[in-house]
Amino acid sequence: MNQQKIEELLRKKIGLESVSIGSNTIARIINRRMEACGTGEIETYFNLLQTSPEELEELIEEAIVSETWFFRDRGPFVFLSQYVSSQWLLNNRGKILRVLSVPCATGEEPYSIAIALMEAGLTCKNFTIDAVDISQKSLRKAKQGIYRQNSFRGMEQDFLKRYFTQIENEYHLSDAVRGTVNFWQGNLLEPNFLIDKAAYDIIFCRNVLIYFDRAAIATTNLVLDRLLDPQGLLFVGHAETGQISCLLFDPVRYSFAFAFRKLQQEEKTKKRKEAVPLNPAKRKAIEAKKLPASEHFNLKTSSNIRDISPVAPKTTPNYQSNFPDLGAARRLADLGQLEAATALCETYLSQNRVSVEAYVLLGQVHQAAGKKEQAEQYFQRAIYLEPNCYEALIHLALLKESRGDIAGGAIIRQRIERLQKG
Repeated sequence: MNQQKIEELLRKKIGLESVSIGSNTIARIINRRMEACGTGEIETYFNLLQTSPEELEELIEEAIVSETWFFRDRGPFVFLSQYVSSQWLLNNRGKILRVLSVPCATGEEPYSIAIALMEAGLTCKNFTIDAVDISQKSLRKAKQGIYRQNSFRGMEQDFLKRYFTQIENEYHLSDAVRGTVNFWQGNLLEPNFLIDKAAYDIIFCRNVLIYFDRAAIATTNLVLDRLLDPQGLLFVGHAETGQISCLLFDPVRYSFAFAFRKLQQEEKTKKRKEAVPLNPAKRKAIEAKKLPASEHFNLKTSSNIRDISPVAPKTTPNYQSNFPDLGAARRLADLGQLEAATALCETYLSQNRVSVEAYVLLGQVHQAAGKKEQAEQYFQRAIYLEPNCYEALIHLALLKESRGDIAGGAIIRQRIERLQKG
């Protein structure tokens, strides 16, 4: 037996697509858990996972990525504050704003939401936040409300003093903020996830879809549609806008908010009628679509990742000289040795998990091999790490268009245009 059965088990339980964190990373996680359990055979360990919910939970704890910090990607919180103060408060006098944060990890996001709402003029009695995560370990830390400096990247000291008490090298969140958040353990992919809860006015579901396979993404879209109030707002991560169903949601035109509104029933019906699959000839034409000469790239030239943010330098840095291992992987890919190139990239990523170029190269290699779904996963991972990664964005747009998701491709192209305009 190889690790594929364990990867399939993780996909079934939590929707984890192995390419999102890499098979080498999963292999190391499995080896650590096997050592902790005192077993040297992967088949024995797989059987243990089948019979021990406790060990399955331990494996899931190792596999999930829970790194976060307060006010991560400030755009959504800025828009949330403006929306609440200028629209929601005016139209919902006397009502309680209901918010969902899922997954909530170690609590930085739901607490950031609470602080943003308080800064917008709401009192603790005006809103309630439900925060859900699959990890018991993360939830225990979240409930404590005690954080270290790493959770406050770029936050001003005056702001910290308003909501936290510093005790030695730890920051203790005020009871007033902690009291606004209700923490729950739950799995977003469970059929009856929060089935007994009333609809939410605001949902934050950020940086989880990038780890899901296509089936899990589809399920999540339906769950979010069920949980969101007809007039509500959905916030996703900057790498996930292309994974939100255009048949259920419509993007909000606000830079760097990555927010969506829920389509009304008549809008959904209209969109479904318009969503006619592409005929083979049109699909082939899109797949053969060429970029303008100034933007054309292939495996031999794509070592230069262009950052098109307003403050980006005009010159394009050459990353290949800094990453000889990736240079070797690129040469293998150029020679058509795609499996060897993939293995080299994954080995590199096992030690450099935040390498944008490695994820872009893996996306291109899988695209060349005809594995389009896996290619999308890698390009999305690159965008998660670098929101302005032009190469990954344009590849992702073309992939979506090639499989008939014209609306999804259009959303990404609009994002590229906004970035180019600055």
